[in-house]
Amino acid sequence: MSPVRIIDASYVGVPETAATPPGPIRFTAMEALWVVFPVLQHVLLYEGDDMPPFNAIIESLRSSLAATLESFVPLAGKLVHLEETGDVGISCSASDGVRFVVAECDADIGRLAGDEEHDLRVLEALVPEVDMSQLPTAVLAVQATRLVGGVALGVTVHHGAADGRALWTFVEAWATACRGETPAATPCFDRSLVKMPGGDDLARSVLRKFAPNLPSMK
Repeated sequence: MSPVRIIDASYVGVPETAATPPGPIRFTAMEALWVVFPVLQHVLLYEGDDMPPFNAIIESLRSSLAATLESFVPLAGKLVHLEETGDVGISCSASDGVRFVVAECDADIGRLAGDEEHDLRVLEALVPEVDMSQLPTAVLAVQATRLVGGVALGVTVHHGAADGRALWTFVEAWATACRGETPAATPCFDRSLVKMPGGDDLARSVLRKFAPNLPSMK
């Protein structure tokens, strides 16, 4: 039995004012290498006795996530296999959104953060699951969990869509929006700026080698 109880699961969509790419954002050879790699997962722990009520935290996280996605539209999309060309890319249709899970757990945040031997069973349950077995699949999912003495925020992102630095750029922008401040910079997703010898053919060759069974990821 999971140590975490799911209270709610919904989707946070991209604001209507956001500029959505007209078509899928195709992976280059650099990104195609990571298609079958495990997802990136991080847990942020917030401890304190003077925190706002949990429901207020959730509403703040939801609204600030939506505001942040206006600049990070691809993270609300889906990773897709384009059968006509063999490419993999991110589809950013208006119906997509980021899965937002709300949960609770009886674990003490001080113990989770301070134990020399961390409780991996609990920590693993503090991040949302993303199905990696088949395309299409979500690019990003988040989970907010009420703990004894604090709150955990878990983030799961597909490695092909973001490396560690890119993930923290997004998290920092989300935190900035949550504080009611203006993000310092806006990311660029213009693929025409990426110049690689071989271009699309090289990316497809990489996919055939590392992910020969697409759309299955097994």
